[in-house]
Amino acid sequence: MPSPKQSLFSLHSAVLLFAFSGLFAKWLNMPASHIVFGRAFFAAIAIALFVVVIKKQSLKIEKSLLLPLSFTGLILAFHWGSFFYAIQVSSVAIGLITFASFPVFVSFLEPLLFKEKFHYQALIQALLTIIGILFILPLDNLSAGDVDGVTWGMVSALTFALLTLLNRKFVAKTSAKKVAFYQNTCATLCLLPIVFLYPITISFQQVSVLIILGVVFTALAHTLFNHSLKVIKAHTASIAISLEPIYGSIAAYFLLGEHITLMMIIGGTIVIFTNIWATRANH
Repeated sequence: MPSPKQSLFSLHSAVLLFAFSGLFAKWLNMPASHIVFGRAFFAAIAIALFVVVIKKQSLKIEKSLLLPLSFTGLILAFHWGSFFYAIQVSSVAIGLITFASFPVFVSFLEPLLFKEKFHYQALIQALLTIIGILFILPLDNLSAGDVDGVTWGMVSALTFALLTLLNRKFVAKTSAKKVAFYQNTCATLCLLPIVFLYPITISFQQVSVLIILGVVFTALAHTLFNHSLKVIKAHTASIAISLEPIYGSIAAYFLLGEHITLMMIIGGTIVIFTNIWATRANH
């Protein structure tokens, strides 16, 4: 069993890797669908090698879980696709901050999926999130890309909230590594027709970057995150994920030269604190 310090290190390392994954949308000059295909494909291979070769464990699951996992794999593909596309048409900061609103969507969807009591504070949280997002938009010089970025960032948040809740509903008793393997495999298969219908020329360097994205920033990141949950409560981990937009925006500032305005900092702060409030309310 890892120590609390080791678990915290694993948790924040995972969040940092998750945050950096958004930068690949700018580094890889290809459609978002193809980036997600590469990410899911190499992540699935890495997870399979880790489980079967290193851990000497089986990847077999109950047949009853195949359909739910396939469905959640489709949602994962759509979530990643909308996330990368949001960043491509706008900025890393806009994509990450809008994605950070997913706990608010959880507040709305959880009562519907689990027949639990609806808390009206979710309406206030939704309003605060909208206010925060209006702050990050340059309203005096608004571009179509910024609007598209916010729209697809919110779609990314919605699909991630749905994925989180469906995982809780269908696959709570299954190994996290198995869930990750089947979801990444299904995401790969779902995107395969698009990759064949819209082929692109890809260099060895781009393949190398996709391998790094799939192995380090996806498979390793999820392994570290799941490892931390052996000691750290999911509630604490969810709050740590709120740091993702901060890590990602700082990285984009230094590595991509993206500009961060005072209004974006204010808007991001509103969204992140609303995120923490929603997470605490759902705990």
